[in-house]
Amino acid sequence: MQFSLANEINEDITLKQVEKLEDSPAKVSQLSQLALRHQINSPHQHSMPISIVNKAIKIAKKLRDKEAIIEATNTKAIIFRNFSTFDEAIALHQEALALAKKIKSDPLTVVILLDLGTTYNTQNEHDLADKTYKNARSLSKMSKQYEMECISLLNLGFLELEKENKKTAASYFSVSKKISTKYKYKKVYIMSELGLGKANYTNSTKQRKISKKYMLAAVSASKNRKQPYLEGIGKVTLGRVYMRENNLSKAYTYFSSAVDILEKFLNTQYLSSKFRSLDEPFNFKTNYAEALSYKNSMRYYRGEISQSQYNRAVKEELALFGNPDQEELDHLRNTLKELKQHYSFLDSINQLDEEQAAILLKTYLDQQKSKLNNLEGDKFYLKNLLEETEKQAEEKIQLLEQKNELQGVFIEKQKWASLSLALLLIFIASVGFFQFRIATNKKKANRELEKQNLKISEQNIEISTSADKLQNALTTLQYQNKKTEESIHAGSKIQNAMLPDHDYISSLVKQHFVFYQPRDIVSGDFYWVGKKKKHVVIAALDCTGHGIPGAFMSMMGNTLFNQVVNIEGEISPEAILMKIDKYIAEALHQGQNTTSREGMDAAVVVIPPDADTIEYAGAKNPLVVVSEGKATLHKGVNRHVGGNLNKGKQVTFEKHSIPVQPNDTLYIYSDGFQDQFGGPENKKFMRKNLLVEFESINTFGMEHQREHLSNVFNEWKGNHKQLDDLLIFGFKLN
Repeated sequence: MQFSLANEINEDITLKQVEKLEDSPAKVSQLSQLALRHQINSPHQHSMPISIVNKAIKIAKKLRDKEAIIEATNTKAIIFRNFSTFDEAIALHQEALALAKKIKSDPLTVVILLDLGTTYNTQNEHDLADKTYKNARSLSKMSKQYEMECISLLNLGFLELEKENKKTAASYFSVSKKISTKYKYKKVYIMSELGLGKANYTNSTKQRKISKKYMLAAVSASKNRKQPYLEGIGKVTLGRVYMRENNLSKAYTYFSSAVDILEKFLNTQYLSSKFRSLDEPFNFKTNYAEALSYKNSMRYYRGEISQSQYNRAVKEELALFGNPDQEELDHLRNTLKELKQHYSFLDSINQLDEEQAAILLKTYLDQQKSKLNNLEGDKFYLKNLLEETEKQAEEKIQLLEQKNELQGVFIEKQKWASLSLALLLIFIASVGFFQFRIATNKKKANRELEKQNLKISEQNIEISTSADKLQNALTTLQYQNKKTEESIHAGSKIQNAMLPDHDYISSLVKQHFVFYQPRDIVSGDFYWVGKKKKHVVIAALDCTGHGIPGAFMSMMGNTLFNQVVNIEGEISPEAILMKIDKYIAEALHQGQNTTSREGMDAAVVVIPPDADTIEYAGAKNPLVVVSEGKATLHKGVNRHVGGNLNKGKQVTFEKHSIPVQPNDTLYIYSDGFQDQFGGPENKKFMRKNLLVEFESINTFGMEHQREHLSNVFNEWKGNHKQLDDLLIFGFKLN
């Protein structure tokens, strides 16, 4: 049998069509691939892919085809991995791996090692993933499977990128590129070029040029070798690079082109199965959603699409991140409702979040299993009791028989016939009586045991049913929690990519530091730096909320700053804030019978070419200038940018012209630091203490200042929870 990686499934074939086929190894392959395809298309429905792959396993065992059993078992492991049930997934991988080694199939062993390594990597067990990928590489090299050796090297390279070991990653990608060039592996060659591009992207301007050279080479090779999917991925990667460098025009060009290419893969398989261990770096949804989001945002703010068209586009983007469908959510709600009605202690689940609910359900499941073990113990005790009763009855019968025999001898010796007969009758009656009592007790014990067995069976069924429901609910909650966290981490990558990098800021403001520490994975605080008409614009912003709501507002704010400064050319700080206020109101329909009060606090500093006087405008966020060791606070207006529900009210912001000297240090910041509770009395840090810190550190080097503020904050916070996002942007004029 050929392993399924060599034969891709027909995308149009259905489950009913496959089920009608005669049982064969090919049918097992098709069922396995259908199970994976169903999981990709409907990631929140658990039962169907598991049901399909179980059919594949059943047929494979019926055929006694070991390779078919290996394929189906390994497929089931991948499905469990995608549902975040890692222990079961690893056990199934290892079962398939043991059988592959037993039949001495090197190709199957390599494939399973790669899948097992990916499961470890998904579980964040990076050391185990590294060891497993290296085993796959060694075996593929020894067995002359050079393309699979390249895939092993690519997995090792992307694993090192996750661990921020870019030099090690580059070495793996270089070896993969060399092998793929020798044997003309098109896809592997392109993936190696993209990997080298990512591994060489650092803060060094020289290295970034090298990085873009690799990425452009990957895009060019994709075109020449007719690999449109990898061409699209390459353009998304280039779009990210140019967006981080604030080159919005080129970023838009690459993202738009990527969308046009990748949208053709919406409903089709985008990479062959042999590359499935590389799905994370080359995932369709992640790359396509990011490119589409940027393209739609730029089209809206350029006026190319209307508000309603933009809203529809946003809904499509959200759908690409795999939001759970209504059927799955309803099923989860009904399951939890049934459990709460049957077990009164679960009523408190209404006050718990998903993670706490999952812990409570897991604890209860363990209790039910313990109860089942206790019942099994009772059953064992009753069985022993019955055996002991029977044993005692037999001993009593033997004793009576012995007495009867002795009495008969005595009667015969005395020749008292009448007395012998009477005694014999008495003893026979006694034996009968005792036998009757023993039989009665035995029947009673049997009836009691039957009742207990019936009761235990009923309780077993009840507990088993409840345990299954609890396990399903727990699995679903764990899966939903994993998908939510994955979506948030994906959002964090996009949010971090939009922030200006260190080299770009240094090219405009040589001496600077950024102390940026989100409360959650994503942040409502962000900073923006740009240059227009020889004026440098620096902004520190604190959006309404933190976490996901704040992150949405921060991405809108970043896009609006690009629009107002880079595209419209506005360089006056108060005018920048007025325009952004207007655009937020239009986008969120504020002042049009809505309750939306979302907005942001902002501090905007504009540095003209002469740099003797700077301009500042603020909305709640202040500017602090430390000159000759003394801090001066410049306040903005006491209102937000955005959130104005009075449609007819004119919104204004004030511009401050502030003279500065060469050694002055300037700070703009959000309120997260000063509002943090901590210290020996668990009080707020307060603005006055923050100004004292600014005065004490203004002569330090910029990185030293950032480290000092970080240490002060962590020492003040102690064991308390961080309450808000943190942002402090400090700089000196060039």
